[in-house]
Amino acid sequence: MKAPVDARAAADEPAEGGYLRVLSLLDATLLVVGCIIGGGIFFNPQKVAQLTGDASASLLAWGAGGALALAGALVYAELGGAYPRAGGVYVYLREAFGRLPAFLFAWSVLLIIAPGALALIAIFFAQNLRTFVPTLGAGAERWIASGVIVLLALVNARGVVLGSRVQGLFTLGKLAAFVMIAVAGLCWSGSPLERFDDSAAQPPVIPDAGLAGVWLALVPILFTYGGWQNATFVAAEIREPRRNVPRAMLIGTGIVVLVYLSVNAAFLRIATPDAIAAEPRFATLATEAALGPIGARIVSIGILLSTFGICAAILLANPRLVQAIAADGCFFRALAPLHATRRTPARAILALGAWSIALVWVPQTGGLTDAVVFADWVFFGLCGLAVIVLRRKQPGVSRPYLCPLYPWLPLGFSLAALAVVVAALRNAAEGGLLLLCVGAGLLALGVPVWALFESRRRRT
Repeated sequence: MKAPVDARAAADEPAEGGYLRVLSLLDATLLVVGCIIGGGIFFNPQKVAQLTGDASASLLAWGAGGALALAGALVYAELGGAYPRAGGVYVYLREAFGRLPAFLFAWSVLLIIAPGALALIAIFFAQNLRTFVPTLGAGAERWIASGVIVLLALVNARGVVLGSRVQGLFTLGKLAAFVMIAVAGLCWSGSPLERFDDSAAQPPVIPDAGLAGVWLALVPILFTYGGWQNATFVAAEIREPRRNVPRAMLIGTGIVVLVYLSVNAAFLRIATPDAIAAEPRFATLATEAALGPIGARIVSIGILLSTFGICAAILLANPRLVQAIAADGCFFRALAPLHATRRTPARAILALGAWSIALVWVPQTGGLTDAVVFADWVFFGLCGLAVIVLRRKQPGVSRPYLCPLYPWLPLGFSLAALAVVVAALRNAAEGGLLLLCVGAGLLALGVPVWALFESRRRRT
């Protein structure tokens, strides 16, 4: 929904902090899509099937997750259009609630969300690379994952245009793979397979889980949907940001929702939820059933393109947040300067890459998904409230896009975010509680860290 905009507000604004406005609407949209679509769509449908146990409930859960993602995109569209600055969400929370909540968001991204997701996805990329290079041993996976992070950090440090083109190319490639999978599955004419030929023993599936299963399934689903907000981090480098940032979030999120629903409908047309729940390689086997041997190759290529592309997107977007808090005096000042000629936050990129590599070598479990979703959705909920707070607190700010159904949609989004956080805690209680406690502890550690940097800022 559009709000009246004066000519000056609609015009291209000068970039802040030395950044260059060189990214187009297409670049920003591909960044949104690239930040959302990773490897999760190839393994999380199995978790969803285990939690729901029914095809209709599985699609309902994916639809509910898509609706939440679109609601979030509408919330962030208003905030992104009103405050098109480097750091995105950090700026919104700072303006609405003050410096401490904003810093805790950035702290969670720096310590948990971005490097945790990057490490997990880079390892997944390395594991699937062995499909094409069988001679690679299992011990090489962490070395490969580390190498991918180093390579992409160097690419993004060289320039935002180069980094954007690389991740955009991989985004288009994985979209093509998903279209082939969706078309193949939706054209499947046989009855859904009740069991894959070489599937493992059937794991327990929650019988008649109903809405409770849909609710718990939102945790892996929203891990798969997460990422639309990352376009806000590079707002200082997007042309006509008051128009293009909201458009990129809405268009990009809409594309992903359509892709995810189509792909999941295709999987459920080929195989029953019980078959999917029993087989970790369901995506490969289902596509192979529909297309023959080439189907396995398409899935493998899709996984490699998806995981490599989202690693590139994470290292493109998130270092801008690190640089923003450093420039604001809330973190190490050494990470604030941009490269003298390339105008990239090269130091922040390398720092985030280094921490991600460290996490690659930490033993990980499925609880990492719960930890990332838990941290992410705490702040998503706060951003829903920020729309309401900032309309009252700063009514004079130009808002090219207004969140529809105000205040019910942003308030409902915040309440839904709370429900997702509770679901993450519920899921973690059955397997990843220790890791989730570590994540919560790291978030709490941000309070004294903020106090230290804040005291230094006030003295300078």
